[in-house]
Amino acid sequence: MIKSLINILVLILVPVFAFAQKPDPEFTDKIAFQDKSRFVKKSLFKESRSYRKTNLIYQRMDWEINPNIKYIKGSVTSYFVSQVDLLSEIEFDLSNNLTVDSVVQNNQMVNFIHENNKLTISLSTPLETEQIDSVQVYYQGEPEAEDMGFGSFVQAEHEGVPVIWTLSEPYGAMEWWPCKQSLVDKIDSVDIIVTTPEQYKTASNGIVVYNSVENRLRRMHWKHRHPIVTYLVAIAVTNYAEFSDWVDLKDGRQIEILNYVYPENLDKAKEDAKVTIEFMELFNEIFGEYPFANEKYGHAQFGWGGGMEHQTMSFMGGFGYELIAHELAHQWFGNYITCGSWHDIWLNEGFATYLSGIVYENLQDGYWWPFFKSGHVNRITREPDGSVYVKDTTNVSDIFSSRLSYSKGAYLLHMIRWIIGDEAFFTGMRNYYNDPKVANGFALTSDFQKHMELVGDTSLIEYFNDWYFGEGYPIYSAEFKMQNEDMLSIVLSQSTTHPSVDFYEMPVPVRAYNFTKTDSADFRLNHTSNNQEFVVEVGFNVSEIKIDPDLWLISKTDKILSVDKLNESNEIRIYPNPFSESFSLQLPVGEELVYLEVFNVQGKSVKKYKAGDTVFLPDAIPNGVYFVKGETTKQRFEKKIVKQK
Repeated sequence: MIKSLINILVLILVPVFAFAQKPDPEFTDKIAFQDKSRFVKKSLFKESRSYRKTNLIYQRMDWEINPNIKYIKGSVTSYFVSQVDLLSEIEFDLSNNLTVDSVVQNNQMVNFIHENNKLTISLSTPLETEQIDSVQVYYQGEPEAEDMGFGSFVQAEHEGVPVIWTLSEPYGAMEWWPCKQSLVDKIDSVDIIVTTPEQYKTASNGIVVYNSVENRLRRMHWKHRHPIVTYLVAIAVTNYAEFSDWVDLKDGRQIEILNYVYPENLDKAKEDAKVTIEFMELFNEIFGEYPFANEKYGHAQFGWGGGMEHQTMSFMGGFGYELIAHELAHQWFGNYITCGSWHDIWLNEGFATYLSGIVYENLQDGYWWPFFKSGHVNRITREPDGSVYVKDTTNVSDIFSSRLSYSKGAYLLHMIRWIIGDEAFFTGMRNYYNDPKVANGFALTSDFQKHMELVGDTSLIEYFNDWYFGEGYPIYSAEFKMQNEDMLSIVLSQSTTHPSVDFYEMPVPVRAYNFTKTDSADFRLNHTSNNQEFVVEVGFNVSEIKIDPDLWLISKTDKILSVDKLNESNEIRIYPNPFSESFSLQLPVGEELVYLEVFNVQGKSVKKYKAGDTVFLPDAIPNGVYFVKGETTKQRFEKKIVKQK
């Protein structure tokens, strides 16, 4: 399955020179190496309304795993707080492929029903609001994927050695353990205990409490004392080799970067993974300290083409430069702050994608930053539609659309940065990261929007309506001419690629060049209406202009025309067309206007102009199609023109 897609979507980044790797415009950490035919199927999973009745405060998982056999056996103990009066039952998600042997509450077995992938447990005594209790579920079986995600519980091999790993996002945790598969309640704390044959090690969340071997069995206990969403709980089991790098903090503390890799890849992984130190130092400085600094960060190699940001230990198919940056970035945005709905997955994936761009901007002398931007703009604009807001969250390929959730989501951040400026943008990012309402919890797009509006002192309602909910992008055109030696006139127009947005109100960057390109000047044109004219002071004779030369926007450019050059031809031209308030007439060199009249489609005259006029103001006529008839000192002409607001 993976090999069949490698030739189509290449994910592993290719070294270009020492310590540098070219950005891959087809990068995505989850979707690229998967059999996309799986994801056209609709997931039947629906989050239970009963989840809000309880608050999970602790879970202890105790599993027996042998990577030679695709099987799991063990127990999951869940401590919870009732959020309602007279709570009589608690519900978990658990695949019907697994067998529940028993459920225990207060040392007594209690009744349960396991059907339709739901485990409903009858409590021995109803609970009052804020009352704490626990249940222990004993179960076993062979987890089988049910098109809920990316495999969930996978058995494979590397160099003939078996390996088992999990990957539960978005709906796959229930395929291998009884859980509250939701985006409404994080588990406050977990202990993960895995017993395996002694030659294998288990990688998981948090820190190792003990690693002991007895009777040819290895028992490893991982402790994680930070809130964690269900889909980020993970294990991977094989004959791992391990090594650590360290990030030095200014106050003398260190953050361990613990790596579990296949022994055959140990030497290469030691070299490739070193960049993690530099990335973490950069993110710490820009956004705030790594949120799980008192435990660890790390990588566990697994047999998958991409990566998965499991909390405190990302699972990695390889150690590509951009992949390392992307999965590390998720620890801030995706793990510490998690999207509160799969509609809002860009808060995870768009953010992590943009932070991998921040790496290119700030490291390697910024050489690859323009390539990163152009690659993502090209990917976004290769199709005319698609919203960052995920309309159908039952379709996994829609949730993890590389073009929309990743690339366009990243560019939503980049364009906000352009609108409000660097200082406000990065202040807003830090404020969002430190917001106690979403820290260690869940966020929606509206939460992030409020922070950007506050620091930018502006409303972003129209921006998010156009760019987040809306589809497509603008295609710009421009006409320019020198009004005198210093002043440049630019008429800026746009069309949109999708009817969901009729006009993008955006500040548009334009750069003007002289004839030898030895001088240039940058302008920020606040584009609020179509065919809008801007007059700017440039200080030299302009021969060429470029729209968005530094790739701040998701856009394409159609035509950029110099009116002065058109004047040298024999063409009579009306511009802009369509027009909103006024239009101008461009005549060939040596000709003068004698007569001009505007007619509607019925042939009735609606406006006349006298000789010598150069700008025409038919403001009294309604929107629609008209015909302009005129005569110069050398010729007669007729042109069709459209008025629209």
